[in-house]
Amino acid sequence: MLRRFIFLSILIFTLSCNFISNNDFENIARYDDSYLTKQEFVKLMGDYDIEDSLSKANNIINNWAIDKILIQRAEFNLSEYNLKNIELLVNEYRSNLLSEAYLEALVNSSINLEIDSVEIQSLYTNNKYLFELNEDIFRLIYIELPLDFSDTYQVRTKLKRYRDNERKFLDSISYRFDSYSFDRDNWISKKQLFNKFPFLTNYSYKSLKNYNFFQFKDSLSLYLIKIIESAKIGDESPIEYVLPTLEYMSLNKRKKELMLDVKSKILKDALINNKFEIYKK
Repeated sequence: MLRRFIFLSILIFTLSCNFISNNDFENIARYDDSYLTKQEFVKLMGDYDIEDSLSKANNIINNWAIDKILIQRAEFNLSEYNLKNIELLVNEYRSNLLSEAYLEALVNSSINLEIDSVEIQSLYTNNKYLFELNEDIFRLIYIELPLDFSDTYQVRTKLKRYRDNERKFLDSISYRFDSYSFDRDNWISKKQLFNKFPFLTNYSYKSLKNYNFFQFKDSLSLYLIKIIESAKIGDESPIEYVLPTLEYMSLNKRKKELMLDVKSKILKDALINNKFEIYKK
């Protein structure tokens, strides 16, 4: 018995460590008339650590056998009523998967994916109650300067104002900055703000909100942050901030409408071609 166990362990370890074989359908195990092929075994193994390969291979083979045993015994011991119910559920599940997959394919092949700005605006206007902010959000710009930067005062002054002339000037010397962003279109949440600038504290955050400007110096750089626009908790979210959600709502609405249209057309087609008939009582 011990020799048999040692031999089986070596076999499993060899199979789990080296899956190269001239025959992908080589059998690994058998239960009654069912076989676990090497091809199936490799798929079940997936990614694995060499150290755990023996244990994982053994579990896979044992679990495969347990499943086969339970299925066989269930078919033999369960009542005819239970077996018929299971068969009905399996057939119903298969039918639902087939019909839903085909309907999805029909819809995806003909749906218009272009963004309709009028529809987006309508969805936003009619659903503003859904878009109440649960945290502060901002549109901001920032500059990171090296500590030996020679024109710090000038840059700070122009960033605070940031009108067209200031923007053009800062753009022209941006190659001298360690990093920067003058993207005024995208909104950033409070959480994203703290992630982007880890040096922010609750106190400095309040200062930034109150004055729309904050600077911070560490051993490497001077950071200058300028808030262009902000919205606070409880405000209606700006449309730009929830645009991805609105686009999803728009697409989902079109999908539902198209699904109803497709169902109506295939039903009408089946009636016209006498493939579908409703018998009158």
